[in-house]
Amino acid sequence: MARKKKDNRCRIDIPQTRKMSEVISEFAGDLIRMGDSPGEKQSLLNAACSAWSIACNLPELRKKNLDHYMREYQRFNPGADEQELAGVRSNMEKLIQKKLEMFPTDLRQIVGATIYPSGGKDRIEIVSARVG
Repeated sequence: MARKKKDNRCRIDIPQTRKMSEVISEFAGDLIRMGDSPGEKQSLLNAACSAWSIACNLPELRKKNLDHYMREYQRFNPGADEQELAGVRSNMEKLIQKKLEMFPTDLRQIVGATIYPSGGKDRIEIVSARVG
């Protein structure tokens, strides 16, 4: 029986990037916890992830992307009045600014996000993609 030789090559340690779920929890956990139901929490998580992804764009594209987000919001919420729409836009602008302040160099785009109740707490799962 031959023994395998132990691989003694040096390993290069690549700096670990924080898990996206941890980053989003830090970035928008307070907002998400404001939801009274799983559906509301999911909706708030979706908004936070949209703001994150908008913030990852070049400054000249952010307004265009936010305008698109607002058109989609209005399409899915046809009963929303001007006051509600202004509030949603203001909240999104604040989230975009917060992302830029907290994580200016993290440009991972969020592809999907789900929140699950787990042992009395909520667990967030994020699917992200590196750009560039």
